[in-house]
Amino acid sequence: MKPFILFSVFALLAVSTSGCSVNPATGKSSFTGLMSEQQELNVGKQEHPKILRQFGGAYDHAAITRYVNDLGQRLAKESELPNLKWTFTVLDDPIINAFALPGGFIYISRGLIALAENEAELAAVLGHEIGHVTARHTAQRYSKSVLTGVGATILGAVIGGPAGDIANFAGQAYLASYSRDHEMEADMLGIRYMTKLGYDPKASASFFKKLAQHTELEARMKGEQGQQSHYSIFASHPDTRKRIAASSKIAQSYPPELDFLNQKTYLALINGIAYGESIKQGLIDGQTFVHPDLRIRFSVPDEFQLVNKPDMVVATDKNGNAIVFTMGKKGYGRLTAHKYLTEIWANKYNLRELQTLDINGLDGATGLVRIKNSKGVRDLRYLAIVDGNEIFQFQFLTLPNMTEALALPFRKVTYSFERLSQREANAITGYHITLYRAGKKDSIASLAQQMKVEKFKEDWLKVLNKETLSDGLQAGETLKLITK
Repeated sequence: MKPFILFSVFALLAVSTSGCSVNPATGKSSFTGLMSEQQELNVGKQEHPKILRQFGGAYDHAAITRYVNDLGQRLAKESELPNLKWTFTVLDDPIINAFALPGGFIYISRGLIALAENEAELAAVLGHEIGHVTARHTAQRYSKSVLTGVGATILGAVIGGPAGDIANFAGQAYLASYSRDHEMEADMLGIRYMTKLGYDPKASASFFKKLAQHTELEARMKGEQGQQSHYSIFASHPDTRKRIAASSKIAQSYPPELDFLNQKTYLALINGIAYGESIKQGLIDGQTFVHPDLRIRFSVPDEFQLVNKPDMVVATDKNGNAIVFTMGKKGYGRLTAHKYLTEIWANKYNLRELQTLDINGLDGATGLVRIKNSKGVRDLRYLAIVDGNEIFQFQFLTLPNMTEALALPFRKVTYSFERLSQREANAITGYHITLYRAGKKDSIASLAQQMKVEKFKEDWLKVLNKETLSDGLQAGETLKLITK
């Protein structure tokens, strides 16, 4: 063995042992020596603006923002890091999501707030994320990854090859999924913090159950199978059933008099909260995408599934054909659509079938090219639409053997594009959670008809009101409905 390699191995072993400490939150020995608490804080501060950009920004609702911050701060005061400057942010994101960055940065989506039925469930989620910070799970992951990377580099020096690229943490997001042990620890800590404030510890498991049913229902809406999908926080979390069972077991160890839910206050707070896509980012209504701020609307074929992302709208079918809508580059709005298409946007291609179009009074241009990407050979049709200083872009991606068959459907998409009048744009309100007090003549079936969802109306009613309806529908109970 070469001397420098032998020294490196000994140095590696020395770091791995000296960097271990007993975490005051978990009582366990953990290796965090390669990320200090100050570095954790720096990471949180650095990543915070990126999170806001990625997840639709902070939700513009002063009362909910104050409420979540107040609850979060009270829970954090019960943690092992009461003096840390904690930051709680409600994201304008419809996805059921919550996560933490090191340094005390906690995020929760308005979608999750709308799903919860009481303050105790929200406390369980916030407490869980606080637990990730107090247990220093990111520092543990980082230290382990760097240590593995050092070891891999030494191994690479000995045997050669790509071993040095293993576990390169610098290329990983801080939001990567935690291990099962870390998730279980965070669940345990979250229940510890919430019960110190008197909340019912059973609310942790009750929310997990509701979240699991919500995820299954979303999958059914999209024609998918299975208990989990990437549309919820369970996508990056370990086995849901085990977590529910573990949380239920932990709850049983606490005194039964801990039963504070504060449901009435919570429901009053979320009455009117936005549900589903943010109106600021455009809305999907069946097969139609509409954006009131941009004052645009277009529709896609029935066999295509629309997904609204922060920087684009994507529609795909089961064969892998796709429609992608984006906004054009700024500063070129005075060009004709033909010039923008051929000289700016798709100037690296020799486009075929070039055409100028009149699209509901707007200047348009289109052209076709055959490309090869990671999925194979595809036909790509570009479509640029110019209206004053604004440029709208469509890309139609098809399998070569389906290009002709999709020509007419894609042409219909093209001519479905239109600008809305200001009056039409102002009339678009999006979806909201509305409270309803059940009467003696109401039934689950009748109330479900008021739910503004395409299908599975009763299922959506039951998921959003799981705890309220656990003993059936009772007159006088307050339920959450999805309305326009």
